[in-house]
Amino acid sequence: MPMNLSAVLLAVMVGSTPADTADYSRYVVIVTVSDHRPGTGFDAPAGLIERARAQLNRTLHDRDRTVGDFLAVHDRPARRLGRMTLEHRRGDVRFTSDGTTEADFEFPLTGAVMEQLLPVPGPKRLLGRVACPCCGREWPDEQPVPNGLELVPLELTEVANFTGVLVDVRGLDYQAALFPRIIIPSGDEVYGPAFADKDTVITRGIVGYYKDRNEALQDGRTGSNPLIIRALAVEGPNRCDVKVTDRDAALVHGSQRNLDHLTRCRVGLLVD
Repeated sequence: MPMNLSAVLLAVMVGSTPADTADYSRYVVIVTVSDHRPGTGFDAPAGLIERARAQLNRTLHDRDRTVGDFLAVHDRPARRLGRMTLEHRRGDVRFTSDGTTEADFEFPLTGAVMEQLLPVPGPKRLLGRVACPCCGREWPDEQPVPNGLELVPLELTEVANFTGVLVDVRGLDYQAALFPRIIIPSGDEVYGPAFADKDTVITRGIVGYYKDRNEALQDGRTGSNPLIIRALAVEGPNRCDVKVTDRDAALVHGSQRNLDHLTRCRVGLLVD
């Protein structure tokens, strides 16, 4: 049966074998368009937005869900995102040996899109030794915390003036996601949506992803002297939650300065 002409043209314009992806290190969805015709200007072709939305839905949201899974149970963000005009820009253009030209179209995930994808934060509890905010004395483990009282770090003397937190997950088959968490073996959150400032997450994402320490230092997110931690393992069906030791968690929560770094999302992950 002959193929419909419009279908042939769409396949040529948009590419018959999509190579779309999410670049978590730059928080963009990338739609790659191929064209065998010379002189193509690569203005946004038909089907581009639909492919971007499809890739967005496949993007990993957290340890258990894709973005599509998240939107399926959150009607209001799903409706808002459905009405939203997805901003995009043209990225790299490549010329292959068979005469094909490929162009990337990048759709930023930070900003308005990220705002619709924010998860509901879980419980926030300081790990390690904590103190009374009024007198500064260490709070006994067995003593209940009155409603409305928020404990503070005991300000451990061994906690240096770190400029951020950098967790090494290389070699653990880690999978990047939009909202990873750092946890301890018990499952308590060391860092994640409960500790991060919402507006900062919307603007720059909850963590930075880096291939090595030099790349992290050049980016500046975790500063010039980050606390570097080696992860024990990765957790969850999507393998994006990072498990660290109780001792490392206590260091991360060991000073108000470090907690401020968490609030400002000065956290990075070293990934393969």
